[in-house]
Amino acid sequence: MPCARAAPEGRLSADVRRFRRRDGRPVMAGIQRRAAVVVGVDASQSSRAAVRWAAGEAARRDCALKLLHVDGRRWEGGAVQDNLTAASVAREAEPAVPTEHEVKPGGIADELIAASRSASLLVLGTHGFGALRGAPIGAVATEVAGHAGCPVVVVRGLTAPRRGEVVVGVDQSGDSERALVFALDSASARNTGLVVVHAWHDGVLEAGAELASVEAAEERALEDRVAAWRDKYPGVVLRLVVVRDRNVARALIRVVPHAGLIVIGSSGGGLGSTAQGLLSRARCPVALIGESRARVKCGHGQD
Repeated sequence: MPCARAAPEGRLSADVRRFRRRDGRPVMAGIQRRAAVVVGVDASQSSRAAVRWAAGEAARRDCALKLLHVDGRRWEGGAVQDNLTAASVAREAEPAVPTEHEVKPGGIADELIAASRSASLLVLGTHGFGALRGAPIGAVATEVAGHAGCPVVVVRGLTAPRRGEVVVGVDQSGDSERALVFALDSASARNTGLVVVHAWHDGVLEAGAELASVEAAEERALEDRVAAWRDKYPGVVLRLVVVRDRNVARALIRVVPHAGLIVIGSSGGGLGSTAQGLLSRARCPVALIGESRARVKCGHGQD
């Protein structure tokens, strides 16, 4: 279950007070309330898709959903209306999820990053926040995803998310290990399978190395990597895939074209080429997990 964390300062909205949890108990505000799923809100269709996805995730985590509109340029009435519209979208998607909403002044990326430090998860749409039309991903989403203090999910597309498998890309990094745990939690919560993908290429092989033997070694290494996790997540069906591809983003999309969620490790301080490729081309939400984002534990099933 997600860990308990001190509630952020500020009063909860009336929406929170009148909702009840899925088991019928009233929502309790206070220090034991679980950290909320925070979603960035504006007037865009991309934002509404992110709200729908975030509401579903809050239901799976049994926590509140916080709708955050950072009003850098618009008059407050318009920002409040955007939040009310988003609240309606969230209630339609998950009527039992308690919601709170806030309008804050200031720089959009800065305020979203600040909010991420007390959230269990930050959810964004690919566009909005004044993004240029036709751009593959908005500048604000790129900035926030590269510097947030918790896991970040960028929701691709404008339709309801698919209920496909969870896909995670792994290598030998610590970020990759944290991504694997997040992906296992996500697959467990969704009662779906997890596809663990390792992409390798022959650019660093020694002269005379046999590709078949190298690929077999990569497969054994991947099996060893996930062996301990099979016992910890017995309800998650794991499928391991080793592919020869220099482009990791392309490999992840190609292995499972209809994934429900793609998870990768992403070091803080900016987005690498794999993250940028996924945020530009993936057909499903993309979760970015880095070292700085492990401070708020967000597992569904493991402590």
